[in-house]
Amino acid sequence: MSAAPLIQVELAILARLRQERTYKVACESYGAQLDDETFAWIRTLPATWVTFGGVERIKRTGARSFIVEAAFEVLVAQRALVENAGRLKDDTHGRDVGVYQLLEDNKLLLANQTLDLAIQPMTPGEIRAVMKSQVNRDAVHVYSQTYRTSWRETMPEAGAVPDGELVTIGLNYLLKPGDNTADASDLMTTQANP
Repeated sequence: MSAAPLIQVELAILARLRQERTYKVACESYGAQLDDETFAWIRTLPATWVTFGGVERIKRTGARSFIVEAAFEVLVAQRALVENAGRLKDDTHGRDVGVYQLLEDNKLLLANQTLDLAIQPMTPGEIRAVMKSQVNRDAVHVYSQTYRTSWRETMPEAGAVPDGELVTIGLNYLLKPGDNTADASDLMTTQANP
């Protein structure tokens, strides 16, 4: 896996969750939508948001290589569109899809997938309630499910400069022949060559 594996995995999860479904669902990276005090995100429901959950473990496998085990959170949000007695039925369609069905459909799309990346297949994990609330007279449910995966990272050799980093070079100017004392000095910072 090349640079920024966290970004690659999150983008691949989003691409997978955006695959065609029998209903329309907003799917994007989580950018603190739930913290919006105007609740503008309510208009986008049903919605799925993806965010990085954290690195859970790093295991050394060689002098410069590691296995990184990470978790990603997939949040689902939906209004409670049916009466409480009917909310557990699985015959809802279109925008009437329930929050439990969103969780299940996301699991079917992500479980055991490598997302065309050099990662271990995604493993579904815990589901937790994030919000069960009344918002603008709508009952809203938000749940989060953890998905875990791992990949190998290899660090550059000591002293190697990764592509794109700044390199500082010291220049000494010897103006008098035979004199090893610098008459002037400069520091030059440049971009490392790929």
